[in-house]
Amino acid sequence: MAWCEVDKHQSYDCYSDFNRWLECEEQGQLTLKNFGIDGLAHPSKALYAGDQAKYLQAYSDYRKIRLHEILNESYLLKLSGDDHWFNRNLARFDQLLTCLEKGNVVPFLGAGISVAGGFPTWKNHLRQQGKTAGIDSNHIDKLLDDGQYETVISEIEEKRGREVFTQEVRDAFNHRGSIPDVVKRITELFFATIITTNYDRLIEHAYRKEHKHAVHVINCMNNMKEAPFDKVNIYKLHGDIEKPKQCILSKDQYNQAYGVNTLDKGKSIPTFLAHHFTNSNLLFLGCSLNNDRTIQVFKAVMAQLGEKPQHFSIEQAPDDINKLVDRNAQLANLGITAIWFEKERFEYVEKILSFTNQEFRIRQQLVPDVQEHDKTDTELTVKQETDLSIFLRDFIDLMPLMYWIHRPVPQTETNKYLQAMQRVFYAYSFFTENTNANLISGLDLLLRSFSNEPSFDGYTYEKLSGAFLNFQSYLQALGEQNYLHDKFDWNFHELMTIPLTQFEHFLESRSIESNLDYHAIRLIIALLRHGKNQQHSPKHYCELPNSVNQEFSDYLSITLSLKLGLNFPDRLNEMETQDINNLCKNAWEHFNTQDEIGFFEIVKLILIDKFKSFIYFIKKHGSNVN
Repeated sequence: MAWCEVDKHQSYDCYSDFNRWLECEEQGQLTLKNFGIDGLAHPSKALYAGDQAKYLQAYSDYRKIRLHEILNESYLLKLSGDDHWFNRNLARFDQLLTCLEKGNVVPFLGAGISVAGGFPTWKNHLRQQGKTAGIDSNHIDKLLDDGQYETVISEIEEKRGREVFTQEVRDAFNHRGSIPDVVKRITELFFATIITTNYDRLIEHAYRKEHKHAVHVINCMNNMKEAPFDKVNIYKLHGDIEKPKQCILSKDQYNQAYGVNTLDKGKSIPTFLAHHFTNSNLLFLGCSLNNDRTIQVFKAVMAQLGEKPQHFSIEQAPDDINKLVDRNAQLANLGITAIWFEKERFEYVEKILSFTNQEFRIRQQLVPDVQEHDKTDTELTVKQETDLSIFLRDFIDLMPLMYWIHRPVPQTETNKYLQAMQRVFYAYSFFTENTNANLISGLDLLLRSFSNEPSFDGYTYEKLSGAFLNFQSYLQALGEQNYLHDKFDWNFHELMTIPLTQFEHFLESRSIESNLDYHAIRLIIALLRHGKNQQHSPKHYCELPNSVNQEFSDYLSITLSLKLGLNFPDRLNEMETQDINNLCKNAWEHFNTQDEIGFFEIVKLILIDKFKSFIYFIKKHGSNVN
């Protein structure tokens, strides 16, 4: 058993980069020497176990040093003459972390990610294609510089034929390559969905080798519905080198996939991209983000959106400040927030991802058990600040829903209510962590599917299928009859009716030890019944049954009692219920705009003095809190 598990110091390993810095870097060793523990075998462990306050203060100092380094302060200062763009980097790095905490970041990988693994960029590959085809290199270079990649492919195929082009693709991409550090960092951060325009097998090889993860490659030229929940799903937009003849290479194939002359948003790949551009926070890595077909999709989506999503790119900065300003505006108008690094210093992508991973893991951890706490301290430690942020973030997610406690939800608010509830059940949550993970994940997917579109589509099917697998996994773990390994192509009706029948029978036939699991299942049953009603209402969202709101209120009442020792108002207590409704009215009215107006930070600043000792008080007194 690991040291941190034995001594209940689970957070120590989250500071792995910092620990290496302490023990291996000159400045870190000087820090240890100042603490008088530099001669020990594992001084970072000794400092963490012996004096966490000093450890966390040292981390806070280290964090400032690292942020100034990896976010390219010196380069940006030299480029612009002041700290304007470095401050933009600081703010955007924090925005990326916030999106990661919400569990909504999806990496979008381009050819630049594979270069360090021994693969060419697409531009360089086409240069080599031109040589193999015997076409004048100056002519090829001019076309490539103008961004006419599809024209280059057409000319090569016209002169030498499709088979010559396909063989050159095999020669360039049909090998494993070496796994560079930047790809390792990607596998450490993301475990669900990966989108890539690359043909090579580098990313799936990295997941299998580095983490032994089960990987499912989805060739978007074939079928995008089959996305198993228990695997890393890698969507290859333009095909897979395993089947080079099915890769999107030529202009005709791009037209077939995206539309001729104008974008055909009814085709599967534009639909898939539009969905993720609308519903995810994409993180572009190794992408040129010029006017290719995927960018055309994004432009089309942006033209239709009122509230624009935020996406990110770790982007090399031009070496001229005016060009940086222009590039920043170009990306921002696509909804893409750039985090800048020095031109052609691509090692910074790995450094930024590495530090992102450490910060993300630290934010996910709970505060270590408190020994003694000086309530007169005026500052929170780094870790207490993190725990407070997690608690408040999850509490704020509850507030829009608490507006409807013990009140019927009108039909006009059904979709918004389901979207608000989905925020409670995704990723890590203070209020759901003691409920079975398969039930929580299944609830998340149910809510995503029912709040997507009134008419059930491919996305709805994908999420319902994932929820179905979660529910079968839960039943299998308890020794109940299940369909986890059955390979049937269930339809919408079956994906809802089968688990509904299973759970209804399950609650009738046996008792459940966990009260939270019991109420989560009752909420699932209510949502599945709503889903069956919604299937017959394809033109608009049907009215939400009162049972959904009631079951969620019961689940919330139990979790607040168990986690915080707080009593929820009884349904008959109209005065207390009205007080909660009034308190949370503003949160409901500003749902979907809370982040934009700084809602989270406002609440945090108002409550921070009270909550400095609240966590300590909760841990010390437990269920005795009134």
